[in-house]
Amino acid sequence: MHFVHKITVTIHTASQDDFLKNQGIDSYFENICINLARQTFRSFELVYIDTHYEENKAKFDNIFPKYALYVKHVPVHKNHRYWYDLGGTYISAAKNTGILYADGELIVSLDDAEFLPDDLLSRYWGHYQGGHYMLALHKRLKTIDSVDGKIIYPIHGEEYINDHRFLSMTQDVMRHTVGNNAFAGTSYSLLDALHLNGFNERMDGCKSLEDCDFGYRLESLGRKFVFDKLGFVYILDHQSYTDRYINTGWSEAAEIQSSNFGEGKNRGKVESIVCVENYGVHMFAVKLRHLQANNYDLQQQHYDILREETQKYRNFDIFADEHKEKLEMWKQVPKFDLKQEREMLRLENWRF
Repeated sequence: MHFVHKITVTIHTASQDDFLKNQGIDSYFENICINLARQTFRSFELVYIDTHYEENKAKFDNIFPKYALYVKHVPVHKNHRYWYDLGGTYISAAKNTGILYADGELIVSLDDAEFLPDDLLSRYWGHYQGGHYMLALHKRLKTIDSVDGKIIYPIHGEEYINDHRFLSMTQDVMRHTVGNNAFAGTSYSLLDALHLNGFNERMDGCKSLEDCDFGYRLESLGRKFVFDKLGFVYILDHQSYTDRYINTGWSEAAEIQSSNFGEGKNRGKVESIVCVENYGVHMFAVKLRHLQANNYDLQQQHYDILREETQKYRNFDIFADEHKEKLEMWKQVPKFDLKQEREMLRLENWRF
């Protein structure tokens, strides 16, 4: 496979571009472009997966050339809009869109509201060259210094840390083989992402565990990981695009964001569509060794696992009459082959 860049940075957002305005940031997109333009490592591209692609396209096309960046600003891919069109969360679909458009050897997957220290991409690449995927640690910022809508550098604000991985660090660099410690800021090769057939879109609708599941499947390939105390992303506190929370069962409660998003500003709010327990979906990889996601037919063994885990963590029976409609909705998630889709995308002469 030919790689155009060493690194592809992917960022997906369902928020309006001014969602950090109450933190003094007028445009997240322009500020992340400025942030990335400061990177000491230069062989990279940005794939920006944007729910508001149509309304932002003209504006963004005038922004990134100012910062000498290679940027692909794209919507969620047409083949990965099942939960999107139902009004549910679609994090895995957005991440898989990033994989489709990536032309870097190593992918760094970020969420919105995140910013990078100037040498972060260099750290990712250095650890990758040493045989390890770096999993970024998280530093939270209650506030960030800015002027005229743009961040002041070096980044400074009111910091705090609630990342248990960061708090448990006993050395400056810790190498390990535990993939389910993957969260925002995970890195992985494009080849591995295609081999695993991406993030599991059966975990969309109700957001939880998609990064952990993907990390576990990387671990099952024999991949190694590293934490680096200086390998962190800043996550800026901001008003969620929902005030709703769901119980994820396996992990701590996860905040689910919703906004007026979709085809223009008038689309309804994103919903947490709880059809099954996502830990049960993760068990397909653990118990059944389904390391490739999104490409197998469901059998009785899958439903047995789902029923057990959903009853355990969510206290309902997926086969009960009142849940049959949602179970049928979940069963209809399409299968796909990311590698074939990526090849087709390039044959369609998309502007790379």
